[in-house]
Amino acid sequence: MIDIFIFFSLISFLIILINNIFYLEEEKENIPLKERPFLSIIIPVRNEEENIVDCLNSILNQKYENFELIVVDDNSNDKTPYLVEKFLKNRNLKFLRLNFLPEGWMGKNFACWNGFNLSKGEYLLFTDADTRFIDEDLVEYAISKMKEKDLKLLSLIPKIETFSFIEKIFMPLWSFAFITFLPLRILSKKNKFAFALGPFLLFERNFYEKIGGHKEIKDEIVDDIFLARKVKENGGNIALLNGKKFIKVRFYKNYEEIKKGVTKSAFGAFNYSYKILFIFLGVSFIIFILPFLNFLRGILISSPNLIKISFLQISLIYLLKLISDIYNSHDLKYTIFFPFSLLIGFYLCINSAKEAFFKKGYVWKERFYPVFKK
Repeated sequence: MIDIFIFFSLISFLIILINNIFYLEEEKENIPLKERPFLSIIIPVRNEEENIVDCLNSILNQKYENFELIVVDDNSNDKTPYLVEKFLKNRNLKFLRLNFLPEGWMGKNFACWNGFNLSKGEYLLFTDADTRFIDEDLVEYAISKMKEKDLKLLSLIPKIETFSFIEKIFMPLWSFAFITFLPLRILSKKNKFAFALGPFLLFERNFYEKIGGHKEIKDEIVDDIFLARKVKENGGNIALLNGKKFIKVRFYKNYEEIKKGVTKSAFGAFNYSYKILFIFLGVSFIIFILPFLNFLRGILISSPNLIKISFLQISLIYLLKLISDIYNSHDLKYTIFFPFSLLIGFYLCINSAKEAFFKKGYVWKERFYPVFKK
């Protein structure tokens, strides 16, 4: 029965993956805008001296001219404010420095909310300092899609940049999850299924105000997913489209950064539910790890039937990963390490739940954030 379940699951994921690729390719083209509504681009920053200059330059290179750029500094103690101030001669740029954080707020959410209060745009784009706009037509494309599909929230799957060995092993797992587990066509329909990615969150202003924006999720660490849920709860349409042509992100540079980043976010993605998390991990282990263990067991006990079945399952697993890595432009030399990347992911998810249970929260950028109301 387990073998049937594994085969059924892998084939289902293959169908989702292929359908997602067709959907993303269908949505590559956009209808040129007849009018260009005013856009506010809001960037919350805290100690981003390594990223902020490249980020701002990439945004200011957009062909789209009817926008304002609002940088909100969340009490940085590095050179970030000084570097932003060098851009103040640009008429499109506003810079707000915060020197306090109210109780009950996440720093990023408070910065985004203050950026919104300073903004005037008909559309609001929240992005991160480690995000790079790599196509000068990005804003035109995104707003066009908002209008064409009657969206209240548009998010883009970025091109994930990887340089170190651990990045090349682990980070493609994110692309794999986005494109293999999430039926993207369903995301844009009227239902409760909600998901978004923080590097690119484009809202219709009136709807953002209606749902309460970042103030409504002020204590949530995983702001993107919780905002997406608020949009769906209030009847708004969402789309998650392929942004690898438009934006790129290097999320983490080494294992320490990966561990800190995933630990503070993973449990929240499962709505802080131990039950949901461990069911997900258990099912994922059966589908993606058990075939490798059975293959080794088949060799040890000389069971040709077990070897044959597990080999077919492993072949399907690598077919899924190979298609995902090709489509997302990852280095195929590292596809072979997929089981190891999964085990790292399992560990970090468990560590995220453990930190919430024992420490009641997470340390992020030199602050402790409790897990509220859980």
